[in-house]
Amino acid sequence: MTPSLREAFALPAGALPSARAAASADVAPRDAANCPLPLGLGDSSEAGQLWRGGSLLLVTAVASAAAVRRRHRGTGPSFRLATSARGQRQRLRASLIEEAPQKIAEEAIQAAVRSVDEDAPGEESIDDDGCRVSYVSRQVMEGEDAEAMCDAVDSDGLPLIFSVSKLNEFWGRYPGELTGRWAEFLGVASPWIAKAFGSAVQGRLEEDTASLAKEAFGALQGLGPTFIKLGQLLSIRPDVLPPAAMKELAKLQDGIETFDSDQARSILEAELGRPIDDVFSELSEEPVAAASLAQVYRGRLRETGVEVAVKVQRPGALLQVSKDLYVLRKAAGVVNQLAQNLTRQTTDFKAFVETFGEGLYTELDFKNEALNQTKMRGLIASTPNCEGVVVPEVFMEYTTRRILVSQWINGTKLTLVPPDQIREGISVAQEVFLNQLLTWGFFHGDPHPGNLLLVNDGPDEGKLVLLDFGLVAQIPPSDREAIVTAVIHLGTKNWEALVDDYVKLGFLPEDCDYSVVIPTMKRIISPYLKGGGAKAMNFAALGQDLLQATLEIPFSIPPYISLLARSVVTLEGIALTGNPDYRLVGEAYPFVVRKLLQAPDGSVRLTAALRELLLDSEGRVQPVRLSALLQAAVGVTAKAGDQDGFIDFEALPSDSADTEDLVRFLLSPAGKNLKPVLVRELATTVDLVVRSTTRQAFLEFQSATRPRLPLVGSLPVPPPPPIPVMTPRGPKLLAPEALLNSLQPKLGSEEELFLQSSAQVFLGLLGIPVDPNKGLDTSISPRRVVQTLTALATQRDDEMQRVVSQLLSQRRGRGLITEWWGDLASDLRDIWSERLRAI
Repeated sequence: MTPSLREAFALPAGALPSARAAASADVAPRDAANCPLPLGLGDSSEAGQLWRGGSLLLVTAVASAAAVRRRHRGTGPSFRLATSARGQRQRLRASLIEEAPQKIAEEAIQAAVRSVDEDAPGEESIDDDGCRVSYVSRQVMEGEDAEAMCDAVDSDGLPLIFSVSKLNEFWGRYPGELTGRWAEFLGVASPWIAKAFGSAVQGRLEEDTASLAKEAFGALQGLGPTFIKLGQLLSIRPDVLPPAAMKELAKLQDGIETFDSDQARSILEAELGRPIDDVFSELSEEPVAAASLAQVYRGRLRETGVEVAVKVQRPGALLQVSKDLYVLRKAAGVVNQLAQNLTRQTTDFKAFVETFGEGLYTELDFKNEALNQTKMRGLIASTPNCEGVVVPEVFMEYTTRRILVSQWINGTKLTLVPPDQIREGISVAQEVFLNQLLTWGFFHGDPHPGNLLLVNDGPDEGKLVLLDFGLVAQIPPSDREAIVTAVIHLGTKNWEALVDDYVKLGFLPEDCDYSVVIPTMKRIISPYLKGGGAKAMNFAALGQDLLQATLEIPFSIPPYISLLARSVVTLEGIALTGNPDYRLVGEAYPFVVRKLLQAPDGSVRLTAALRELLLDSEGRVQPVRLSALLQAAVGVTAKAGDQDGFIDFEALPSDSADTEDLVRFLLSPAGKNLKPVLVRELATTVDLVVRSTTRQAFLEFQSATRPRLPLVGSLPVPPPPPIPVMTPRGPKLLAPEALLNSLQPKLGSEEELFLQSSAQVFLGLLGIPVDPNKGLDTSISPRRVVQTLTALATQRDDEMQRVVSQLLSQRRGRGLITEWWGDLASDLRDIWSERLRAI
């Protein structure tokens, strides 16, 4: 019988070559006693001892083989006589080296299992109704008692609402059932994990991926519906699995065996409480589709003649799933032990499984699914720009916990239609998804390709239909805000604020060390930002790189984020099949902009994020970013090829919206949050224009009014009459030139450059004409100069508005110079008053 690693590590002194002997071999490995432990692996822990022993075994085996080669170089009879014995020893050592990683993994798993066996169940947070606090949506019909619903059980006493404590209490009465299922799971999982670990240690993981995935596919199928559902979830997670594994597990999406239709009909009659023929005039003999938890029949309602989809739950599904969730939660405890020993990851895999489990458990309540579907149907139908997506109508009078009857819609999976139709479909699906995530806080948690169809016929032909609302999650407003601000902080590379967002979202602990976290995040994320140069700009690629962070910083994945990540990655994956250059954040930027601009007055975080996006370190608006933001606000963005990085706030569209459209947006309620940011910059631009035009006109006036004689040139002229000026020190009379230099000083070189280039976006919004070839037209009549100087000197709003508007508003349509004059005048008065005080 092969000894365990624990026994192998207890070999007496001298049984294996010493570190000194190893050092004299061809390969001189480090002393195994000094081999550093993986992060988080304590010297005194059982897993730590296993690692030390495994390292010693591998080091000494390699050293022994090398030493044998070194001692027996040569030829001759004596060498040949020893070859056989030495060959056997070498083969033994080689075998030991190859088997060691798998044995280490087996022992580590067993140690973790023993630890978990002694682990007490965790506590649950309970809401006012007595239900578990959760992100998973639970809907209550009007007139239902929410508190009673939380305590409801089936005929066997099994809880109908997910609760770890109540499930533990139920299954505590049947310990033999759990022990048998746990043993069955370990019998499948432990050898597979050990084999995968062995492949990784020996550098064969990439070549073994396909065979490992095939074994996993068979194992998950054999373990039943819960594990099939888990495999389906993993099959669309490129941040977790390589492509070969995803491809193999994707077979779990469609290759689901059906259950007997006679059983389905029995369930239907029992749930309806009457014969099937009383409700349906037609019902297909066999299911038209099958999933891990249910199968669907095509039928027609007898009363109305409406064609319907009839979803019937698998018999015994709730009992089986509840038992499997106990197993998975215990397995998550094993993963927690291993992850904490080998990485810095702080993800609570038990909480992760509980969220998965609660979602799965809730999916088995078809009445809750129907209520989710009805709510989503109403939200989509009542929201602008979402009319391209439909949700089937639900017939609640025929729906129970185990059957769901809804409108039948003919459609084709979005992934199976031509690329141009995918691109069109994704644009509307994206709008609905972003509303779910950031507006409603009510999002579809399972949007796999089978749940997104393109309608083939009928009044909704060409639209997208969204199916299957068994798993819907809810996001509180504070988290929605944190997601928006995280996007902004990511794009502006404000790493400290980004870490703050991650803390708020639960990715990082509140006591995390910023000096350690920030350099790691910069190194991993920077390649995906402007100027970073990453080849792939999608969430899948970023997710793979973020996994590196778990080895260095205490990174955690909040349970509901797993649902969100699945939605994001699935949507992006479908979009990439239609457009390989698709970038979700870039495409979503107009929506994020609208959220920033429409933030409620009390939202300090969103207002601060908007200012950070637009203002530079000196508090000045960045014109290029403002242009991109305004274009995005009216729905125009740069193409992927024109964007630099995952997020590029300065990418301008080649076909931009008209200035009139931008002004209309700013004057609408949607643009109200930009007004405080822009007024100061617009006032500064007005001042620059007035200074430039009045000074040039004054010089031209002086030159034109000075008399000239042939051969003599210009003659002296009497000075113009002084202009009365009211200053803080009292009334004064100033010569026009002195007043001009005081009130309208000469522009500096930087101001000239700004006015002729960067300020053009502000000039356009103000309604000031700018010739693309000649630039700003600064020609005005001498009379206007005197009027302007006089008006500015009086500091009267009505006079200031009259002369400035006449001076600048020379184009058709309305500009902000007139529409925002009240706010602009206040800032201009401050600028000009300061100059008056200096007189």
